[in-house]
Amino acid sequence: MGPIYLHYSFHAAIAAHHAPVAPAMYPKCKPSSTTSTPAPVLQKVQNSPGGFYAAMPRLIHHVEYFIGGQHRNILVSKGGGLQPTEFIICGVFEISCNDFNFTPDGNFNPSNVFHGCFADMKLSCQLTAGHNDAFRFSSEDFPDVLNNLAHFEGLIPRPGGYDKLSIIHDSLSQRSIKLTHSLFKANKEDQQDFAGEVYGDENYLTDSLSPNFNITTWPVADQCKGHLQGLISTNIICPLPAYDLDHTLILPSQYESKLKGTLIEVHMAFCHY
Repeated sequence: MGPIYLHYSFHAAIAAHHAPVAPAMYPKCKPSSTTSTPAPVLQKVQNSPGGFYAAMPRLIHHVEYFIGGQHRNILVSKGGGLQPTEFIICGVFEISCNDFNFTPDGNFNPSNVFHGCFADMKLSCQLTAGHNDAFRFSSEDFPDVLNNLAHFEGLIPRPGGYDKLSIIHDSLSQRSIKLTHSLFKANKEDQQDFAGEVYGDENYLTDSLSPNFNITTWPVADQCKGHLQGLISTNIICPLPAYDLDHTLILPSQYESKLKGTLIEVHMAFCHY
């Protein structure tokens, strides 16, 4: 029996390289004025109209799992009935410089059999407690965030014989949260699919974007270009919903320079396969 995989859906983040955090934007929302001081940012994530602060006590009482069959099970707000609403948690974290795979090709290595198929490749990074003195709440609240996530994992329905791969990692005495993002999406998916029912319109990142975000111009390493070429007719790119301090979608060529080691505001969902 295979393991149950846990991952996070990277909803939105605004970041500036090694700079204070600014407010995140939800899909299709107009940008608000820039806020980069600690108090307004903390107040914003604690009172987000579309989510819950990740360090809020007893978050487990607000959630349940929506069972998605062969697709995935996703954490939703309790009491949603037949139209569940994905449960969004918000927080301020630092993207670790270690295990950084938020590059345009996810550091995919075709010669590594464990990397699987390029179409199934996910971008990933590790979120850690912030190390910015001005945003001290990021490090002070991090243990409570980890406790909430551990409780979410405990709710996962697991058939006998399955193992759990936690998204909470311990390495060199540092704890982190693995965040992942699915880069490719089949361009002929059934609109009645489970993902469409729970996530709603997922095309907000592919509508009216510049050619920089098109699959035909997507920048990947030479070793991945042939694999990308084979996906052009069957898939579309879902770029990272990551924004800079000017509320501009970060270009794929700038993912590493603007996100690696950066303090960010994150809105994320919790699901497993």
